[in-house]
Amino acid sequence: MARFFNYKTLLTAGMCALFLVLASLPAQAQLRYGFKTGLNFSKMDGPSEMSTAGTGLESWSTITGFHIGLSLAYKLNDAFGIRSELLYTKKGSKYTFKGPSYRVFRYDGGSTLTYGNSDYLININNAYIDLPVFVYGRWKDFELSAGAYVGLMVQSIGEGSLSYTNGLTYPLENSVANLEFNLDHNYRKDQPGGSKEGQTLIAQVDANTLQLPKTLGAYYDYTEDKGSLYNTLDYGLVAGFSYYLSRSLFIGVRLQYGLADITNNDADISRADINGENFILRDDKDRNVVIQASVGFSF
Repeated sequence: MARFFNYKTLLTAGMCALFLVLASLPAQAQLRYGFKTGLNFSKMDGPSEMSTAGTGLESWSTITGFHIGLSLAYKLNDAFGIRSELLYTKKGSKYTFKGPSYRVFRYDGGSTLTYGNSDYLININNAYIDLPVFVYGRWKDFELSAGAYVGLMVQSIGEGSLSYTNGLTYPLENSVANLEFNLDHNYRKDQPGGSKEGQTLIAQVDANTLQLPKTLGAYYDYTEDKGSLYNTLDYGLVAGFSYYLSRSLFIGVRLQYGLADITNNDADISRADINGENFILRDDKDRNVVIQASVGFSF
């Protein structure tokens, strides 16, 4: 909670300071206010886990979200200015893992480690309050911009499926042929060992008959709280291009390239390897990469 509070305080202070500075400029400073909305085409970018044969087991592909918000610009002269925006924006990625893996089955009196193949598919959606600040250059109806952004995560969820096969688990009669789970993740609220009420699966693990939840929470496999998988703070660089259809109406495209590691290394576990029944943590860097297509008004 302390980390979340510090990030939130820092971002809020930055927002207030920027808007107070712009708002306090003299009347002749030519302030312009605006509104924009549009689509995000985002993905997470990071190193893949590798199999013993040297092939990648993970992939991230683009997912579509949206953004909406306000802007405030200070016109230095006819050609240059400074602009800041306050945006609600949805980022994320379609994550897949396919290949050799493991599962630990825990039950009263013990646990069993099994090896097999896992097939994960998770649509990850993270919502942020973003504050980009940049300089822009204007030539006739064309505008180029570049700067930086900071973002505060306000929601982090995921949904998808997991298929686990070829381990030491053998379905009982009248049960599923393979272990097929639904994934319903709230990365900020789910608890270790958490699952959703509803359907169950029956499986035989060694001499134990287990009743498993059909729908797993984000940290179902965890035995202790390691914090949220996705960090609260995001930051990076932005660059874009806009075309003004009229004095006020514009369309634009922008690249947002994250520099922050958005995953918490204390909670980011390997899906391919395990040490006994102790998870192996991944000390890697995953970033947000977003292309925004927008339409907006500037007054």
